Amino acid sequence: MAITIHPPLGFTFQGQRENNEDSIYPPAGEATAQHRFFIVCDGVGGAQKGELASHIAVTGFADYFTKHPSSVYSETVIKAAFAHVLEQFDAMLQQQHLLRGMATTLTFVGVGEKDVTAAHIGDSRIYQIRQGTIVFKSEDHSKVNYLLKTGLITEQQAKNHPERNVITRAIQGSHKETDIEINQLTDVQPGDYFFQCTDGVLENLTDEALCQILDSEQNDAKKLQLILNLCEGNTRDNYSGYLVQIAEVGEPLIAKEWVEPIQVMASNEMESTFDVPVENKLVVETPPSAKLGQGFWYLGVSVLLIGLAFGAYWFLKPQKIAQKPTPVNSKPPPEKKADTVPITQKPDPEIKKATVASVNSKRLPSKPKKTEIASADSLSKPDQNGVTANTLSFSKKKNQDTLQKKIPGG
Repeated sequence: MAITIHPPLGFTFQGQRENNEDSIYPPAGEATAQHRFFIVCDGVGGAQKGELASHIAVTGFADYFTKHPSSVYSETVIKAAFAHVLEQFDAMLQQQHLLRGMATTLTFVGVGEKDVTAAHIGDSRIYQIRQGTIVFKSEDHSKVNYLLKTGLITEQQAKNHPERNVITRAIQGSHKETDIEINQLTDVQPGDYFFQCTDGVLENLTDEALCQILDSEQNDAKKLQLILNLCEGNTRDNYSGYLVQIAEVGEPLIAKEWVEPIQVMASNEMESTFDVPVENKLVVETPPSAKLGQGFWYLGVSVLLIGLAFGAYWFLKPQKIAQKPTPVNSKPPPEKKADTVPITQKPDPEIKKATVASVNSKRLPSKPKKTEIASADSLSKPDQNGVTANTLSFSKKKNQDTLQKKIPGG
């Protein structure tokens, strides 16, 4: 996978309560670096079995992702898993009507291929800490946090407020509708810590102390032990959580399996194209033009010989005619004269001379050609309507003490 993690560390302790109503997934001591999501829940209800509510929530999410494995924890996927959890609550409430007061908080951290999904309900919290600095912190769905955000109380007053355990959201089943807050965290780097915990941890652990501990030179196990030391013997509530550190952040698997081989193939193709000698390539070429000319050499010689033969013939022909004897009784052919009129009877010599002279000097008058082009005067002459012919134009979108968690109207 693109984002890898170090072995996660989970914990859950009873504290000073009579029983532990918290639940985590995977169970403490069973998480490995191959796990991709982690859940911490704080049960609410006391006599109404808060521990059962938290258990249904963690097992419901785990059951959904076992049946529908996913490498991407998008908002759609988280809401589908949450709907499955509500169905589990409804099924239990149909069997045990006295459990209608049970409820639980939720924190969910899903490590995807290229981001981390942080989802929560209630006052259990999620941190993303990088080199001693808080990059992300979930906002509690509690009455005190509401009063603090609206400016009705100060941070100091919020620490000791008598209603600091009253929450405004919890998982209770479909009969009590609630929203799950989902955050897609794309700014993830190697070494980042994701710490999720119930409010019992926060009784004695401040944000400043948490950042200092996680930024120390200790290994993850010792860092977690320092956090637990602040809770042990001092926390009245149950305290549970998970510490997950990012190991590496790389490209998605699909990019590595498909994009990189394609790039290598392209690189190899370029090398083979430019480095292989030309003579080793199988190239089909047409013969050069010079070689094509050689094919017509014989034709040229033949044409030349024929031309010489005709020339010799025409050169020698007049001589043969001159040397040919004239028959004794033959008469020389009459000479043709231009522009003469043939005469059937032998005219008188004097009349012949006069006739030839008159024919050469006098030509017959030619017949005038018919034309359809109007003269300049007719184009400029207006017709009867006064219009001249050549001027015409034509023109986008916990009931046990005062510190036990309560839900208004629950």
